[in-house]
Amino acid sequence: METELDPTKSVLFAQVRQASGTHGYDPEGYLRAKSHPANVASVYLGDISRTLLKVVPGLNTPIMNKKPGFDEQTWGFSCKSGDVDISVSSYKYWGFGLFTSCYANTITLEGPLSERARIIFDLVSALSHKPWQFARKSKFTSKFSNCDSNEENWRRHISKAREDLNEMIETTLLQKGDCDDIEVARNALADDNAPAVLRALARIEADSIDVEVKDVDPDGSILQIDNDIPFVDLSINEEE
Repeated sequence: METELDPTKSVLFAQVRQASGTHGYDPEGYLRAKSHPANVASVYLGDISRTLLKVVPGLNTPIMNKKPGFDEQTWGFSCKSGDVDISVSSYKYWGFGLFTSCYANTITLEGPLSERARIIFDLVSALSHKPWQFARKSKFTSKFSNCDSNEENWRRHISKAREDLNEMIETTLLQKGDCDDIEVARNALADDNAPAVLRALARIEADSIDVEVKDVDPDGSILQIDNDIPFVDLSINEEE
């Protein structure tokens, strides 16, 4: 699986299905929620990008690389999560941008393959549609990229993430033994629920930690001192 994927970079194309003015950007170009008081203009992110920002852990504040103009759904932003650099661009590919489905996103991830695959896995699991299914397949293929190759690229990332999660489950099984949470983790993986897989494995790890309790004398203990303690009478100094 790893030989079929670029070891450092992922580029995937996604169909936008829904978009609204949920965001804006401030004078420094940072992407903000619509309600932020510093916003100077609106940004129509769309369901792909909004979901991506929700599922990626430890994400810093995205910055607009290409600010929207008259067309608020044409833009580009970049951000970072751990060792993964993320950039997303939005553009129309058919119909002059009259409908939301006229738009597509290009998602570019740079960093460790396992982390990139996990981001794609979580994104697809959280979306209500398959991002590689384009409203105008022939239009996108003729202008940007072959849709069949793009779909296969998405699926390879998903398979890579699923293999990594399954390997974590099997490793935990060998190290800690079988238990109910192993089955919970397997069922969560079958449902494409990576966070639930990790929670189940974390519970197994926590339960396997042995806490060493030392013997404690309930009546306390007496400090043993070998040498005599010199006696110093301070009462004279106090009287002076």
